[in-house]
Parts: sequence; structure tokens; C-alpha cells
Amino acid sequence: MSAGDDRLVDMRVIPGRAERLAAWPDWVAPDLVEAWSAKGAPAPWSHQAEALDAIRSGHDVVLATGTGSGKSAPAWTPILSDLVASEESGRISAIRRRPTCLYLSPTKALAADQLAGLSRLLALGPEGSPLRLVRATTADGDTPREAKDWARANADIILTNPDYLHYVMLPGHERWTRFLASLKYLVIDELHHWRGIVGSHIALVVRRLLRLAHSLGADPIVIMLSATVREPGAVGEAMTGRPAIAIDEDGSPAGAHHLALWQGRLVPDEAEVDISAFLRAVAGEEIVLEAPLRRLSGQTEAANLTAAFMERGARLLTFVRSRTGAEAVAQQVRDRLSAHASPLTCGIAAYRGGYLPEERRALEQGLRTGDLRAVATTSALELGLDVSGLDATITAGWPGTRASLRQQAGRAGRAGSPGVSVLIASDNPLDAYLVHHPDEIFAPVESAVIDPRNPWVLAPHLAAAAAELPLSETRNDGEDLALFGADFPGLADSLVAQGYLRLRPAGWFWDATRSERPSDLTDLRGSGGDVQIVEVRSGQVIGTIDEPSADAHVFPDAVYVHQGRTFHVLSLSSLEQPIESAGRACAPAPGGAGDAEEISAGTIAEGTIAEGTIAEGGGSRPPGGASLSAPGAGALPVYIAPPSSIRERQRVALVEEVRTPLRTRAKQHVSVA
Repeated sequence: MSAGDDRLVDMRVIPGRAERLAAWPDWVAPDLVEAWSAKGAPAPWSHQAEALDAIRSGHDVVLATGTGSGKSAPAWTPILSDLVASEESGRISAIRRRPTCLYLSPTKALAADQLAGLSRLLALGPEGSPLRLVRATTADGDTPREAKDWARANADIILTNPDYLHYVMLPGHERWTRFLASLKYLVIDELHHWRGIVGSHIALVVRRLLRLAHSLGADPIVIMLSATVREPGAVGEAMTGRPAIAIDEDGSPAGAHHLALWQGRLVPDEAEVDISAFLRAVAGEEIVLEAPLRRLSGQTEAANLTAAFMERGARLLTFVRSRTGAEAVAQQVRDRLSAHASPLTCGIAAYRGGYLPEERRALEQGLRTGDLRAVATTSALELGLDVSGLDATITAGWPGTRASLRQQAGRAGRAGSPGVSVLIASDNPLDAYLVHHPDEIFAPVESAVIDPRNPWVLAPHLAAAAAELPLSETRNDGEDLALFGADFPGLADSLVAQGYLRLRPAGWFWDATRSERPSDLTDLRGSGGDVQIVEVRSGQVIGTIDEPSADAHVFPDAVYVHQGRTFHVLSLSSLEQPIESAGRACAPAPGGAGDAEEISAGTIAEGTIAEGTIAEGGGSRPPGGASLSAPGAGALPVYIAPPSSIRERQRVALVEEVRTPLRTRAKQHVSVA
């Protein structure tokens, strides 16, 4: 494809490896072994068997092996074997206290994909097997209320995300007692994704879950999974506050993987032609017009390569940095294929955050079945979706970290097949540097730094933990000290002075006279809520966009692109302009947080980030986010920021569908003093 030009900067070949098989441990239920065999895994790989042995011994485990190395098998095998054993047991206690498992993923798409794979595995159990009686379901912002009620009462395995755990399950834990009291396994997928401030928040949510489970008599084993994490044992311990065994010797087969480092084609920049020379040429003077050269943008080059791969029969994912970029690349590929009258024109689609749940599920299904040959996507499809048969990936622009690049490249050539990945440099100087210095790209992945003892992260979680179960220095042999750090009593005293907690002989309690919900004192992902995009003629919500991006993408008179359709933005409400019809706020429920109705729609942020949460629980905020410092608090540091008004007022962008080739972008005004 790059014959005769300088687009191909370098090509690296990552060698393949042979598989190393082991035997299923004796404790794995025979019905489950039969189901795995029917699914194509008659014997586990060495790292799977090692992980299963460690889990059976009661250890927390971090399984850090490559993309497509079957990490789901060690995650599901222990709970499924235990459920089969409890079903076959004649003891009343085993029947009444069936073990449960909670699975946490960064995105709802990944949880839905894992549930689909788990359901296929259960269906492969022998006729009449207890496997077919296992009750697994998702519970997140997309789940109907009736399904969540069923999950609380009946589910053995629940797949969700940390946001739902933080805003729903933990604040309303009284309603989830059956499930939490029997919690035997906690699975945390894509561990590498949780780093920095967000990772520190998630670590504290996990610790609050473990603390609450212990109070109900459960002691879950934590199983953490990641394809790209550095020092997995240390990261696992930072996440849970408990030691974890790291397993990183990959025994799965892998084909050779080619990674091409690419730059845009050189083309004349006609916009830079000297105007005086141009006018002389127009006047009839013979003159050579010299135009400086420029490189095609990373997105345009990605569209060209995507179309070329499709015409050669490949199935692929094209990763771009932004939602707008995903829509633009998909449309460019359609235009190129349409110009050739290609039958593949309908085989390309965009995938990004902000789509409605049913749209996302349809796109994921089309990718699995092969109806879609290519998808232009943000990082929303970077994480572990089990899509087999992909031949290639294209990454338009440096994704920010080596871990992200390896995750994206790992989507191609799974199940031991060879794969091809292309990294295209954008016009960012950093990209140009990296493709010309490939050793920087192939260095070890970045460390996942997690600091749950950061007081500005820890303080709101202490408030939430005190509402769930009073904080104490002595309870359970100092469990709170182990989970939250030896400095937490001083921070709790500060929250007492600021009016959040009450100190009593039994410990620190949440001040129940406050009107806000303690779980709302922190935004796990810093996304700030979402803006609904409403088609004005039908009143239908066609999608959402995260609050920080709204003013740059759905400002009045902007052109908004949604799956190839274009919409004219008529208006965008401001935070000071309440939307009466949004119906988001409600009065506190008389029965406390556990008995309240669902009151707020959660965030749908860019792929890797919050993929939707729904909060259940009562309480409303002080008008306008009242000051959090109690009178007389003096010079004490304020570790909890005022609650955002975003959960009170739902912003809405009103749009109408139009047919236009025009596109808009917001201007940026920068003033440096």
C-alpha cells in the first residue's frame, strides 16, 4: 500500500509462542469440564490452571496474561463449580446459602459481552445439569427496574460496573443482603484501566464492598484480570489492600503480530499557494505555482487504509481519539467504498460513547456476526470484548499510553492467529517522534499508580463508608485501619468538624440530618454527568454526550453527526436553566436510601470511562450545592468539594435532522498571561 512513498516508517514483528497445556484440577465439576470442552477448551492452558489452584487455596489473584489468553475461564470456573456442588449437595445450608459472584468491568459493553459468553457456556452443560440452573444477569444503568429486582432476589452471578456498585448497591446494601452475605468471589476485569485518581476512587469502592461483605459474614476472594499491567502483584494489592498472587507466565498460543508504524501521505497544500503568483497565472502569465507539501491527517489516512483493508477482505477495528473522529472516519470510508460501487458500503459503522443502549448492542452483535466488516471506534471497544476473527486494527494517533496501544493491537489475530496492526502518526509532534523512535513504543507499559490514601479521594469515601457501616479503629481487629490507612481517624475527625460525620462511642457515623446522599459527594470518573440530545419533532432521545464535551460539540447551530445522520442543534440548555420536564429530582423516600425510587440517570462517558450508572436512593441536595464547611470549622482543609448541580438539572440539546455535507467545530480562544 505504501509502494513508492515514505508512509511506512517501520515494521516490527512480535513473535508468536506455542501453547502450554495443563489438566483441569480435580475439584472442577465434571459438568463444567464437559461444557468447556464443548466450547473448545478441552484442557486449560498453564496459566489458567495455575490461577485456579491459587484461587482454590483462598488467595487473591492477579492474572496478567495477553489479550485473548482465556482469562475468563479462571474467573468463572470457581463460582460455577461451587454452584454445581451446592445444587448437588443434600445439606439444607448449602441450598439456602448458594455462593454468589460479583463481576466488575469498566464498561457496560464489556459486561454484556461477558454475560453473552457465560450464557453460551452454561447452555453447553449436559442435559439436566445444575449448570443450566445458574442464574446470571447484568445490573447497570441499562437494566430495567424489574430485572434489577429479580437480580436482588435470585441472581447467583451479577455483572456490573463500579459506578453502579458505588451509587446503588453499597448505599442500598440492605436490599442486597442476600447477595452480599453469600459473596464468595469478586472479579475485577481490565485492572490496568484503573489508574490515577479514577483508579484510587475504584480501589476505595472495592474496599468498601469487602468491608460490607465481611460485616455480613462473607470473605470474598478477589480475582483481578488484565492483559497489560506492570507489576501486577503490587497493583492488585493497591486495589484491595490485601496481598495478591501475580500470574503472568502466558501459556496460550499466539501467532506472529506485525505492527506497522505509519505516517500520512505527502500532498500539495494548495491553500498555501502565493496569491500574487496565482493572480499572475490567472492573467495568462506562464508561471510555475509552487505549493508546499503537507501530510494527510491521521484520520484521513486511517479512512484510506480502512477502505483498502475492507476491499481485501479483512475485518478490522479503526481506533480514533474522539467521538467526532469516529463518525468522520466511518463516513469517509463509506464515501470511498461508494465511489467504487463496492457492496461493502454498508459494512462500516461508527461506535462511540453516547449511543443509546439498543444501538450499542446492535453494533456489538453486528461485529460478532460479521455483518459489520469494520468499525471506526473510540476507546470504547479497546477493552476485552470477545470478538474473534478480526484480522487487523488501525490506531489513528498515539492513544496516550503503551498499555492502550497494546490493548487495541490485541484485538487483531486472537486465538493464536496472526494479526496486523497499524499505528498512524497524527500531526502532533509527539506522534512523529514516536513512529521514528519505535523503541519508545515497545518499552514496558506504564505503571498503574493507585493512591487510595490521598485525603481528597479518601474523604468522601469515608463519608459513604460511615453511612453504610460506622467507622471504627477497633472493629474486626482494626479492619478499617487496614483498608483506609492508619491516618483515617484524623481525617474522620476533620469530617466531624465539617459536619459530615458524628463521633459516638461506637465510632464515626454519617450525619443523617444532612440532605445529600453520601455517595453523591464524589464523582468516580470526574465526568460531571451527561447531556441528553433530543430530536425536537419526535421528542426522542437520540443519544447523550458527556457534560465537559457538550459546549464544544452540541452548541447552538452546530452540526451533530450520529451514525451517519446529521442534525442541526437548535439549542443547548445551561446549568442555570432548569429543565422542568427532565424529572430527575424527587423528594427523600421515607424509608431511607434503601427504599427510594431511582432518582438520577448516570453518566455515559467515552468508552473506557463511565458507561452509565443509575442511582437508587433518597435525598436531595442543598439548593445550589451549599457550602460543606460547618460553622466554626476554622482553617481545617476542605477535602470534599461542594456537590455538583448536574445531578439536579438535566441539560438538554434540542436538534432537528437535516441533510447537509457541512460540519462544524468550536473555536478555541487561548489567552496566556
